[in-house]
Amino acid sequence: MQGSEPSWQEWITSNLSAGCDPADMQVRMIAAGWNEADARAALASGIAQVFPSLTAPVVALPVVPDTGMIWCEGREIKVTLRLASPAVALCENVLSSVECAELLAFAHDRGLRPSTVVDEVSGENLPHPERTSSGVILKRAETALIDRLEHRLAALTNWPVANGEGLQILHYREGQEYRAHFDSFPGGAGGAVHTARGGQRVNTVLVCLQSPEVGGGTAFPSCGLAVCPQPGSAVIFRNVDVTGRRDPASLHAGLPVVQGEKVVMTYWQREGPYA
Repeated sequence: MQGSEPSWQEWITSNLSAGCDPADMQVRMIAAGWNEADARAALASGIAQVFPSLTAPVVALPVVPDTGMIWCEGREIKVTLRLASPAVALCENVLSSVECAELLAFAHDRGLRPSTVVDEVSGENLPHPERTSSGVILKRAETALIDRLEHRLAALTNWPVANGEGLQILHYREGQEYRAHFDSFPGGAGGAVHTARGGQRVNTVLVCLQSPEVGGGTAFPSCGLAVCPQPGSAVIFRNVDVTGRRDPASLHAGLPVVQGEKVVMTYWQREGPYA
């Protein structure tokens, strides 16, 4: 078994000790010839050795792309920024201008409703002053365009398309915002209402369809990062750590729109198949 080779054991422990991302390490191990089950088992053993206080099992996570040019579903996508903590990537040219326009028109025709948040105690979706946008939730593969985009985003993050929620399009007018929050569900009964279908939200892909003239960026308070993507670009970030727990560094906010209008498309990816 490859996990018993001293060279691999040393590689795993030294990289974990240096703060490397276990999900990225798993990808590299599979590329080197490991099967997924052995790679996960070896990483779990390494994590237990390097971080003995972690008792939860290691979980596979979506991949945050490395910087550089990558090909995905026939598109050349440029990754212009990548952070390790929080695990964030900024990708350009994820959608074309035509695809953005088609989605904007489709959302307008469907009609927008006030956005809600998940109550941390009850798990209900409720209106809240922290989130003042309006939006529409699309069905999975509702149109040929939506089906194509779901497969593209799944391929970009190396995560099964079956684990994705339906796309959600959100519209922010001047003064509207979404204050600092987590996309992952809370623990306890409130979160269990949602994790019963597909498990935890492990990843978020936020695609800009229309950018405002001023304001409206996405901010990550833990590292002082704020990004203002242009139409067709995406911010990808992980919501949980390798143990499957909510990552405190994933706290983020949709900053107030100062001038103009902002429209984004959100794609949430679950731990398991979502139905």
